[in-house]
Amino acid sequence: MSDTPPSPGDLGFDPEAIRKRYVQEQEKRSGPKTKQQLVATSSAVSADDPFAEPVEREPLFDEVDVVVVGGGFTGLITGAHMRKAGVPLIRMIEKGGGFGGVWYWNRYPGIRCDVDSYIYLPLLEDVPTVPSEKFAEGGEIRAHCRAIADTFDLDEAACLQTQVTGMRWDEDSSRWSITTDRGDDMRARFVCLGSGVLDRPKIPDVPGLDEFQGHVFHSSRWDYDYTGGDAHGNLVNLKDKKVAVVGTAASAIQFVPHLAEFAEQLTVFQRTPSIVSPRGNQATDRDWYDNQPAGWQTERMENFTAVIQSPPWLKPPERDLVADTTTTLFTAMRNPPADLAEKLRDSPRPTQMLMANYERMERLRASIDAVVDDPDTAEALKPYYNLGCKRPQFSDTYLTAFNRPSVTLVNTEGGGIERLTPNGIVYDGVEYEADCIIFATGFAAALGPARAGEFPITGRDGQLLSEHWSDGVRSLHGMLTAGFPNLFVVGGIAQAALTINFSHILTEQAAHAAAIIKRCLDEGIASVDVRPEAEERWAEAIAETGAKLPHMDLGCSPDDVQLLLRSAYPGGPLEYIRIVREWRGEGFERDLVLERAE
Repeated sequence: MSDTPPSPGDLGFDPEAIRKRYVQEQEKRSGPKTKQQLVATSSAVSADDPFAEPVEREPLFDEVDVVVVGGGFTGLITGAHMRKAGVPLIRMIEKGGGFGGVWYWNRYPGIRCDVDSYIYLPLLEDVPTVPSEKFAEGGEIRAHCRAIADTFDLDEAACLQTQVTGMRWDEDSSRWSITTDRGDDMRARFVCLGSGVLDRPKIPDVPGLDEFQGHVFHSSRWDYDYTGGDAHGNLVNLKDKKVAVVGTAASAIQFVPHLAEFAEQLTVFQRTPSIVSPRGNQATDRDWYDNQPAGWQTERMENFTAVIQSPPWLKPPERDLVADTTTTLFTAMRNPPADLAEKLRDSPRPTQMLMANYERMERLRASIDAVVDDPDTAEALKPYYNLGCKRPQFSDTYLTAFNRPSVTLVNTEGGGIERLTPNGIVYDGVEYEADCIIFATGFAAALGPARAGEFPITGRDGQLLSEHWSDGVRSLHGMLTAGFPNLFVVGGIAQAALTINFSHILTEQAAHAAAIIKRCLDEGIASVDVRPEAEERWAEAIAETGAKLPHMDLGCSPDDVQLLLRSAYPGGPLEYIRIVREWRGEGFERDLVLERAE
């Protein structure tokens, strides 16, 4: 085998030129200018809930079997699996006025899931929801969340419009004490942290943030009173408004086309362009849906994950049950087309995969030239990194929105905006006037619920979990950590697994936590803690698995999210799931310290 790929003439593209361009783009995004801090102190990120009227209640001082922190997908799936396992008394604690998490808070125009609805909407075989489309709209997903809560009676004992302020382990009683902003001081035998990683909206900490005299909001707190319209668009109040959008990732990809249709002038500020492919949405075939056999959703979930995330040493399944743009993209990321594969037959596997990635990205970049009229704008919209660096986005209207004469793209090349003035936004010394600024700058996703410092979690000997993990997560399977008995992190990425379809791994982790808790309840186990040597073995397994991965530099810009993704179990989600399932049959008493009730 040769480590040297064929010549550019044979390949149809120049790998060295592409690599150099990727490096150039990385360097643009690696300097101090790009390290903008994200804050949540501006009026753009209100802590208030605009979707629910405040409800007063008396503080609670009772005890339950399990407290689930968070009412989004993570919490709902966890609560549902607790019910399935027969856990008697479950309390959901959610800061919003309803269930749904990211789907409760995000109601911007055009919002919908970017993963096949039939695998993304959890528990479809338990809940009477039929997705109307392959990619369901946000309102429909929010209704599905409500249906999960109703089906599994998760309203029982639930505390909505409530934020946890602290958790402390009581060694004498083997209980967690949980305090909230409602004056509660409740107790629980077990706690599941399921508050997710997309519930803390952030905006860039730039000078003049509170000097802007126009209207401002974060996309996760969309203000329809100002814009008019609803999640379907029709933003008629913007017809005489100059609107600025900061950010061009998942949210902006969906709502920018609606702003472009109605705003008098729209200016979009971009740090890094997204990979944008056609969505290919379609209505649900009810005959197909109604005739699915038992277990179909799990099979479809596993097939999707195997197609797009099988590790290099495993052969992906021959049949692609989802067969859409997502699976096509990720299959192409690993496998060159036939003509290119023939030219690369003598190259090692990492080289083949890298060349496949280059070839697919070259085609994607060329497609932008065919869609966007202005050559400079088209070039600025081209992503110069490889598939796998950032989550790909899907839209049939985002790129064409920049063909409107009223829409301007300001490419900050990784630097971000410089400052705000009373009248608008400044970049590169130029002031762009705006009546309204919408921050589509995402969330503090790089921090899991236990590491964000949102509230103190105090385990044995008064140790804080944030301090315990200050140098990195130490855990068993990313879910249990020594010194913090009866505490489960569900939905964390570090030392666990990451899936494009996050519902899949949430389902497996929730089932895992429910099985352990049910066994403890059945066998009279008061507390369950991880042996430190079990944490060490898991850390070693992560390191050994990572060492056998083929090294391939995808040209990703260094950021906190990338660092977090690299902390996941490197063998892939399906292998992680297999390990966790097998562990339940053989590792329970080996790896856990069990203290039985007296």
